[in-house]
Order: sequence, then C-alpha cells, then structure tokens
Amino acid sequence: MGQGGRKPGAGEAAARRKLLGRVAVLYHQAFLEDPRAKGVLEALGLKDLSMLTEFKVGYVNGSLMATIPEDGELQEGLKALGVLDGEGREALAGCVVVPWFGEGGPEEGAACLGLAGIRETGEEVYLPSPVEGVWNHSAAKRSKRFIMTDSILTALRLVQAGLVDVIPLLGKDGLTQDHLGLFARYGVKEVALAFEASEAVLAALGEEGVTARVVSLSTLLDTGEVERTATGFNAAWENRCYRVNGIEKGAVKLKASVRVFVKGKESRFHLDAVDLVSHRGRKTFAKDTCSVVGLSEESVFEDLGKLLGVAEEYTATPQAAVRAPMTEQEKAEALALLQDPGLLKRIQEDFTVCGYEGEEGNKLTGYLATISRKLEEPLAVLIQSRSAAGKSALQDALLQFVPPEDLEKYTRLTGQALFYKDENGLCHKLLAVEEEAGARDASYSIRNLQSSKFLSIATTGKDAATGKLRTTEYRVKGPVALMLTTTSVDMDYETQNRFITLTIDESKVMTERILTRQREGETLEGLKRKAQVERIRKMHQNAQRLLKPVAVVNPYAPKLTFPAQSLRARRDHKKYLGLIKAVAFLYQHQRELKTYEVEGQEPISYVEVIPEDIEQANRLAAQVLGRTVDELSAPGRALLGEIQRMVKVKTGGEWHFTRKDIRAFTGWGDFQLKTHLGELEELEYLWAVTGRKGKEYVYELAEGLGATPDGGIPSGEPKLSGLVSPERPEGIERVGV
Repeated sequence: MGQGGRKPGAGEAAARRKLLGRVAVLYHQAFLEDPRAKGVLEALGLKDLSMLTEFKVGYVNGSLMATIPEDGELQEGLKALGVLDGEGREALAGCVVVPWFGEGGPEEGAACLGLAGIRETGEEVYLPSPVEGVWNHSAAKRSKRFIMTDSILTALRLVQAGLVDVIPLLGKDGLTQDHLGLFARYGVKEVALAFEASEAVLAALGEEGVTARVVSLSTLLDTGEVERTATGFNAAWENRCYRVNGIEKGAVKLKASVRVFVKGKESRFHLDAVDLVSHRGRKTFAKDTCSVVGLSEESVFEDLGKLLGVAEEYTATPQAAVRAPMTEQEKAEALALLQDPGLLKRIQEDFTVCGYEGEEGNKLTGYLATISRKLEEPLAVLIQSRSAAGKSALQDALLQFVPPEDLEKYTRLTGQALFYKDENGLCHKLLAVEEEAGARDASYSIRNLQSSKFLSIATTGKDAATGKLRTTEYRVKGPVALMLTTTSVDMDYETQNRFITLTIDESKVMTERILTRQREGETLEGLKRKAQVERIRKMHQNAQRLLKPVAVVNPYAPKLTFPAQSLRARRDHKKYLGLIKAVAFLYQHQRELKTYEVEGQEPISYVEVIPEDIEQANRLAAQVLGRTVDELSAPGRALLGEIQRMVKVKTGGEWHFTRKDIRAFTGWGDFQLKTHLGELEELEYLWAVTGRKGKEYVYELAEGLGATPDGGIPSGEPKLSGLVSPERPEGIERVGV
C-alpha cells in the first residue's frame, strides 16, 4: 500500500522540491498558452478553467525540452525526479499535469511536493520518485468528514461539481503515511469512499479510528434537475427539492436563501440564509433540515455542495430582462423594419410617434450609439443642456428602444461600483447614468472601460478555509456603450472628450412644438397615438435583438478626410469612423454577409460600408461633432447667440448691457445666467466693464462678435467642414455646415 521509495535527506529533499516547483511553473504556463490543453481537458470532462487555474494545472507540450540543455546537472536532476526518462524524454508527454503543494499552497511560497499526469484516456501516471504530500489537503482542515477518491481526475470532477471537500488517493491502494498523518493532525473521524476500497485501505483507516462509508460516485456527480429563475434557481435530487434565491457573491463568501422540502410536501419546509462556501454553515443547515423536514442530514449536506457549484456559475438576470421568446410574427415585423430602405427615416418617425418631437439629428446619432454596443468599439454619448431643457427626455426616448437585457441604467455610480459587476455583466451592453454628476466618482473606471475595454481590481480578504489573508482579483469585461446627461459646463475634460456631445434645441420654436405636442396628448388623437407606442417600442427592441455582432469593413476609409487642426481630432476622428460603422451595422440585413477565413480560427463575418453610409454619417457628424471642436459649452454658445441678437436688436451692435438686460431679453434664470456669463467672460467672448459687490455688472461683447458690417449677426456656431463622400472620384462632394 502507498507509493514511494528511498526517503531523501533534508538537503536532497529541498533541492528536489525546488526543481519540481520550477517544472510545475513551466507546465502551468504551457497550459495557459497551448490551446491543445483545453481539448484534452474537455475529453476528460473538465471545463471549469478557473478551477484548473487555481490548482495550477499544467500541460506537457515539449516546451520543457526547449528550455534545458541537452546534458549536464539539470538533465540528471530531472531524470532523478522521473520527469525525464533514461533517454532524456519527458515521461508525462501529452499529459495534463496536476501538482500538489505543502501547506499554504503556492500563494504563500509552499514547495511543490508532487506531480501526477493524466492522459487523454483518463489513465493517471505518477513520477517514480518518492511521493510525499497530499493533493487538496486543505479539505481535511476544513472538514472532519469529506470524500476520498481513487484518482485525482475523479477528485477534480467532484470539485467541478461543487463538492470541494475531496481528497484523492494515488490509485486504489495509494493511501500513504502522509494521508494518515494528515487525518490524525486534523482529527478526521469519517470519510466517504467514492470507490471500492481494498481491505488494506479499510484496515489502515480503521487503525487510525477513521470510519469509512461507501457512496455512489454517480450520485455525487449527478447534477439533478436545475431550473433557472428570475431571482435564483430551483434544483432537485430524487425527492429532495431546493429553492435558492438572493445569491450574494463575495471574495470569500457565497450567501443565499435556501428553502428545502420533500417533493409533494411543499407545505413542510426549512428556510434559512446560508453561506454555501462555509463548511460549518452547510453542516448547520443540513442538521436543522433533518429535524424540521425529516431528510437525511448526510444527503442534504452533499446536496448543498452541489448547490454551491451551481451558485458559483449563477449570474443574476434583472427581472425586466426575463422575457418570452420572440414569436414568428414579432420576428417578421422586426425584420421588415431592418430591411426597410428608408430605415433611418422610419426611426425618426417612430421617435415622433412615441412622443419625442424634433431633434432629428440627435435621435439618429443616439440610436446609432445604442446599437454600437454590439461593435468592438462602441460609441459614447453625452447629452448636454440647461436644466429642464429636455436632456433626460432624450435619454429616455433613446433607451426605450434598447432591449432590457442589454441595458444597465443607474442614477448614481460610486467610485468602485463597476469593478464588482459580474465578469460579463457589462460586455456589449449600454450603460446609462441619468446625471453625469452621479457618475463623477466613477469617471476613472468609465474611462478605462472605454480605453482598455476591461476593468480589474485586486482586493485582500480572509480565506474562508485557512483564515489567512489572500488576494482576490475581480475583472469586468467590455466593450460597453455609454450614455450620460449633464448640465455642467466644467465636466472633467479627460472624460468628456471621449463622448459625442448632443445638445438640446432650446429655441422658442422648439418649445412651442413641444407644448403643442403636450396638449395634443390630452386629446382623443393623442390617446390613439399612445396605443401604438408599446407596439413600436417592442418592435425596435426585437429589431435590435436581431442585429448580429458582425464586424464592419470600410473599403473607402483611405479616401476619407477629417480636420486635423487640434490634438483632440485624434479622438474625434475615431468617433466619426464609429458613426460610419454604426450606420453600416444597422443596415446589415440589407447587405451581403461576407466571411474572412483565418487559419486555425473561426471564420470572421462582416458587412461592408457603402458610400450612402458615409453620406448619412457625414450629415450627422457635421451636426454633432462640430460641437466637440467648440471651446464653449452648448448653453454657453446659445447664450452668446442670444446676446448677439439682443445687441443687434437694441443698438445695432454698439451697446453695453447688464445681467438684467439679458434676463429680460432671453428669459434665462439668474443662476444659469451667472454660470454661463462666467464661462463667456473667462473665455474672453465678452468683457465686464464695471461691476463689483453691491453694484450692477455691465458687459460688452469682445471685438468682432457684434453686428457685422452689413448688419448681420455672426452665427458663432461651430463647424465641421471638409468631410468627403467618396462616391464621386472626379468632383468629390464636401459636406459641412
């Protein structure tokens, strides 16, 4: 019984462990880099890569031979370990390799004590050198009762199924003195054998006072019936039924509300909150269940281990995102929308029917930004206006067409809120925050999501098993589309220049249109119109669901131009190209879907940009990207225009004016007026002639901003000119404002 050979001396053992550790590190690196390792693991039924990474699993692909000399002391040392055979070849070639370590594990610098190889057939191979240590020895520290298997492969399968308290022997007769010493050290009194043990193994356990009982491996690996719900999941094994809700994952905890009952006897149940990671918590819950419901304590305890595995894989789905499958009629309506040649015009009309008047360019740009979430480089939109001008109304209008499962909307984000989302909780979704001020603390994480397309944070907490501090990494994947609203004129520049800025039409004409629409909503005609809203909203959500995440190729890109006067153009140009890609992406159901073959990879599907896409994007870019080159905020620019008109109307261009004069002419509130007059003064668009505390403020426009020589008024509006449409090579049309 047991494996091993001559016990080495202390110095020899230390050198052996050090060399074995170097081999384990190299094999683990090969496992991370070589895609063939995944194929072997899947053949063995092992798919939980995070678990395999935690156990430092390796793969033998020949990389060791490429890093060591052909002869010498290192070769001899590896032969002594059994890593190389007598002819200098790797003994575990082609195997998945599982190492084990001393107490504390590799994170705390514990030495590597052994390696086992697992072939694709499931056969396990052990090194001929003396065997020491126990794989997953922390199970004995966590629990006085655990499962024993006759192989490391079976142990890995059980851990993958959620039964983490498992220790393998090295074969059916591979119970070593290190196993028995471990049991004695931690007072182990009972083990469940998931194999038919030999008389020698049973006798050795009995001599140590350890009771052994046999359990069915098929029962342990049986995942039962698991059904996902909106708030958790339901599971059943034989007559034992569980309802798991309110799952909360932490660095070292996994809490949930668990209800257990016997099938057909739902009225008699046990319900409690339990930390499924905690052995003591599972044991207490199983004991209480036994007294209340009458089930076997052992069976409930084993079920809780399986529930842990399911809960670890669980990702919460918002209630709003739980939906019925699309019907054939709904799919046909959505597809008809996407195949309409006048799709962009249809989108504008549908916004109007759903209650949002005007802002045609903003509506299309915002809609394109929302669907860009499915691209590798999504657009980001900032809606800027004065208070009560309608920025939130525009945001709500845009969000109503986004499927709920693709939308994450918040009123406020704390500084680290996004770091603790589920790993795929934001990937290819739209993140919307109602006010930029509510996302200011999270501006760093927002910028990183846009630039790096992922977030990561490392935190320190206590290990539930050992009580020692350990570092846990949280990672959140992108890309993600972003949408914020703001009234601020001093938004963080590093954040703002990553967005396309949409400004609200604050004119009197638009206000009159909105008021007319509001009054119409109270009539019978308005009631009829409302009846169409839900159908249109659902049709657009379904249409967006039908947009496939394909790539977009722009064959005309080399012919395009963009104004390069400022350094910021480097980012604005990417937004412009993104607009073009979003237009082509939206029209994918009216284009040929092409593929690009890459050797050794899945074919890449893509659609191509056509000249009409560029024309559409040019029209929008001329409106919305012109704002990004403006040093004034949208309200500041609007106020400047109002002052210019006031000066023209009142005096023909030569006149000093006060805040009271501006309030009377524009109808602006005093707070907003102070804010944006300060902006105009700071950027030298007007001058404060007099004014200090207790006296009136008198201003005049900077030279060149009054009336023009012909009596006109400079528009002052920013422009983005020089964009080209490549469909006319001889006389290329230029589009600008």
